[in-house]
Amino acid sequence: MKRLTMKQIAQELGLSRTTVSLVLQQKGDQHRIAKETQERILAYAQSAGFKPDYFASALNSRHSGVIGAVFPDVFESFMGSLIRGMESVLYPKGYSLMISTSSFNQKRERECVEAMMYRGIEGLILVPTMPFAGTPAYDPSQVAQMVAQRFPLVLVDRSINGLEVACVVQDDYQLAFDAVGRLVAQGHTRIVCLSFNLQATSIENRLQGYRDAMCLHGLDEQLLLLSQQNPDSDDLKHSLARLVAEQGFPDAFFVTTTVIADKLDFLLQRMSLQRPIVRFGCASPWSRHQHILDIPQPHVVMGSQAATLLLNHISTSPSEWRPERIICR
Repeated sequence: MKRLTMKQIAQELGLSRTTVSLVLQQKGDQHRIAKETQERILAYAQSAGFKPDYFASALNSRHSGVIGAVFPDVFESFMGSLIRGMESVLYPKGYSLMISTSSFNQKRERECVEAMMYRGIEGLILVPTMPFAGTPAYDPSQVAQMVAQRFPLVLVDRSINGLEVACVVQDDYQLAFDAVGRLVAQGHTRIVCLSFNLQATSIENRLQGYRDAMCLHGLDEQLLLLSQQNPDSDDLKHSLARLVAEQGFPDAFFVTTTVIADKLDFLLQRMSLQRPIVRFGCASPWSRHQHILDIPQPHVVMGSQAATLLLNHISTSPSEWRPERIICR
């Protein structure tokens, strides 16, 4: 079924498209449009199930000076680092940043993006919220429509398979491969990998780096893949208990995210145990532990590169724009 357009509403009601557009943007009083006319337009739009074309609205108001940024959540420190990098580029250029979170919900992500575009953002920086393995795949249709419309868009931290879209990532595979190699060099042979079981390319690349490093050194891989991102979940506690009961304690842990590593360290402390933990992330300067090795991540640089790439897109003719993939190391 085709989307109802403002032009069709205008034709049906015998009004101009401009009048309909102003009323649906809640600017009727500002432009002295009669109350009766406003009520007719709003009533018809509601009864006909009209939904604004957010993409067209955004393209018609490209000079708002606002950049949108949508993240799955902001409880992990790397999100703050990304924002600092973005702002270091955007603010000196006169842009402000509108931030929202999808709470790991694809429907909410779509709604956040639509709302931002309808409010006239000039471009979007997106960290797509990827589902867990075994659940329906990420729906790329909204992003694909933005790409087709050549709306300025940059993905950060992860890409979307099958879509040619500008993105800024880090070398997750090599970072993971090298980190596991360091553990092996220290004499550890039973290295367990802990990770969320997400369909995110960043996580997938880290897991592959772990697998390949273990294979290279002739070691058996052991993965504990978690299927909940709720910080209050007991899934890690139960998975760790099963691992210990069946196979005893490992020599070391390789962990793909800071939040899992912190929770793992807490559980080990409660068991009066300590094992080397190599993790993606960075501890605060006042909470460092000798048994935890952080894998440095260039998140501030990634944020600044994403903002720079987006501003380049905004200033480049749509016919000349070619999406880039930047790997930060």
